[in-house]
Amino acid sequence: MDDLATLVRRVIRIAFYFIVICAAVGLFIPSIRSLSFGLCLGTLASIAITWHLGRKTESFTRNLVESTGKRVGLGFITRICIALAVVAIAVKEPHVDLVGVVIGLVFIHFVIIISGIFSAFTK
Repeated sequence: MDDLATLVRRVIRIAFYFIVICAAVGLFIPSIRSLSFGLCLGTLASIAITWHLGRKTESFTRNLVESTGKRVGLGFITRICIALAVVAIAVKEPHVDLVGVVIGLVFIHFVIIISGIFSAFTK
């Protein structure tokens, strides 16, 4: 599980850097401010989803190893609700771009893939 915790921390750190860059660009370039705000909001939701999935995976694995009878899911409904809530905010709020939110929601997945490729070549 140490690899999972390390991966989640690394990905969340990269996502926070991305949020800072998007916020700075949005503050200095008014023409793409709504896209930038959408990217920030979507990436924040993606961070929450990734953190939640990491915690649920650790709990699931711990229960599997300990052979407890407790049934633990991976929180699919919770992750979908987080994504739907962010999309609903983007639809309601005119200052947040829906395309930016969707790109932000999948940003961490691309970071995980790229991180996996880099870690495979460095080992």
